[in-house]
Amino acid sequence: MSGTLAAERVAASGHCPVCAARGQAVLAAPGQTRCIVHMGRSRVWVETTGTGQTRLTVPAGARRRVAHPTGLQTPCVSCASAGRDTQGLPRDGEGSDALCIPCWRTRTEAAQRRRVAAERRAALEASLVVDEAPVCAACGAEEPSPSCWLCGYSWLAELRATFERDQALEDAAVEARFAQLTQRAEAEQRVAELAGWVDRLQVTVSAYAAGGGRGRAVELLADVLSREAGARVCRRGRPSRLARVAAVLAVDSDWRTGRRALPGRERSAQLAGCTTRTVTDCWARAEALGWATRTHHGRRLSLAERTELGRCNDRAEFDLAPLHRGDPAVRAPYIPVALLVLDDLVQHALVLLAAAQDDLDALIARTAGVVDHAALARRAQLRHAVAAARDTLLTDVEAIATAQIETGNFFSPRSASQGEYLSSCLSRGFAQPPTKTHSTSGDPSRGEGGASRSTTRGSSGAHRVARPRTRQGTCASPRRPRPRPEWHGWAYPLAQAAQQALAWLQAVPLPRVAATIGARLGPAWTIEAMLDTIDRARGGRELLTDPERPLGYLVALLDTALTGEHEPPHPARRHDAHRQAAQDARRRDLVDQATAATTARNTTRADWAAREQARQAERAGPGTARHTALAAARAAGRGDHTTARAIAAAEAENWPEVAQPGAGTYQSGPRDRDVPKRQAR
Repeated sequence: MSGTLAAERVAASGHCPVCAARGQAVLAAPGQTRCIVHMGRSRVWVETTGTGQTRLTVPAGARRRVAHPTGLQTPCVSCASAGRDTQGLPRDGEGSDALCIPCWRTRTEAAQRRRVAAERRAALEASLVVDEAPVCAACGAEEPSPSCWLCGYSWLAELRATFERDQALEDAAVEARFAQLTQRAEAEQRVAELAGWVDRLQVTVSAYAAGGGRGRAVELLADVLSREAGARVCRRGRPSRLARVAAVLAVDSDWRTGRRALPGRERSAQLAGCTTRTVTDCWARAEALGWATRTHHGRRLSLAERTELGRCNDRAEFDLAPLHRGDPAVRAPYIPVALLVLDDLVQHALVLLAAAQDDLDALIARTAGVVDHAALARRAQLRHAVAAARDTLLTDVEAIATAQIETGNFFSPRSASQGEYLSSCLSRGFAQPPTKTHSTSGDPSRGEGGASRSTTRGSSGAHRVARPRTRQGTCASPRRPRPRPEWHGWAYPLAQAAQQALAWLQAVPLPRVAATIGARLGPAWTIEAMLDTIDRARGGRELLTDPERPLGYLVALLDTALTGEHEPPHPARRHDAHRQAAQDARRRDLVDQATAATTARNTTRADWAAREQARQAERAGPGTARHTALAAARAAGRGDHTTARAIAAAEAENWPEVAQPGAGTYQSGPRDRDVPKRQAR
């Protein structure tokens, strides 16, 4: 009795008594005394399908697993129709079909596929339908005509917009062309300057070997090396660039007197391969040794002076110590070292010249130009002359060193590298740091004991000039720093990757490959995209393994890939230029067709005007032809056919003779020239 009461109490509390007997607290189903699990199970039937397969059939909504006591208990419509017991959820609000996640996803994807197919079908039908060309409501013409009051304005507006767009494109092309030509002119000027410097070094070395006066720079450099060696008190010191900077001063000075050396700080740093601070320190050291005297201090020019002279700075001017004031025996041991320093300068100048020539060739390739044969010949001649001068220089160094060893006139070599024993640091290895010496003359515009002819241009802050200075010429085109091209940041990494991927490009200089790629591609390109575009354009054909002209072959591959029928994966300059050229060609064809139609229309109108003029002349004249025709018609009307034929025969005699087949070329006679043309009626 107690057990029955316990079950009733459990059922009264809303829980399943069977689950309570098992020690589980499970709520009973709504309106029931037991949970869904322990309620009466639905019957299971067995059915056979049309293919002979036997399967179990479970009524829809039958649960074969534990149901949750809370939440939305709705079976999936699709799964219930297929005999699967799956919970669903109304996805589109109350009253919609309850679907589980797989069925909802399947139905959504099917709806999306149907929508895409409908859109494609509509687009295909729209493409097959030929739209009728709109016509003007006033004149009925398909194209705008200037003679119509309604469509004439749109015709003028379209022509004006087309003209403005073409003018803007032409102006942009002209500006880009001028920028390229400016960069090319600056590069050519840079190459000419470096070629002149290399030629000057070659002439100096060759003249010294031949005993000419232009080899004075070798003696001047040996003089400063001997002074520097005599001023050193120990072997300590960092490698310096005094020998190179002094060599630039010696070669730049006047070979007759050793005066007026104006190499410039930045130019000296480039030619000597050091920084501007090092050049300043080396100039101060040369002045401290008494080898160089600064006759004019460099300064920044004023606005009026920059406008007049065409440059921003005034270079410092140096006079080198005369050779006759020194001892030839003291500087003789340093002649081989001076020659080796000049050889080092020649090698550095050749490297700078080769880099400048590569940049110039890249700019010439960008401007669709070709290096002429004369320039290539001059380059080859210069390289040959420099090689011969270097051979002579090294031979002279060996001969001088051998003679000094044999005669005993040599100095003991130091156990250090060349850069160390040519060192002349300001504060390392000397007894005390050298000091800069400047003039303290009272009058800055007068020299020692006389007037100066230097061109101070009325400047009140000019320094003392120890030597007369001639008037400096005005530079017509001042040199400005060349800006980097816009493709500099992305074209060089892409060019390096191209050289690694294509073995036949490794022998081509990197700047030329970068300029070629930068002029045709864009910053979004990668090496994979470039190679895929080239392969797709070639249609599976393999590339050459060793082309005769690697850079030209690369240009041909890129042009073919970017101007073909395939659209490039990224924006490319060559493709944009090709598309613009095609649009311009189509525009020119349309203009030519319009011009031909206008010419034909004008010709037809002129013909009609001539006929109308002849008709008016016939009416205004005596009317002989009209009277003759009327007389023939009256005779025929009376039945007098003989008279009508006679009148017609008389009229026919005025016509020229008709050429008969086989009679040859027709020759006009006096009769044809005398008979006037029959006027049109």
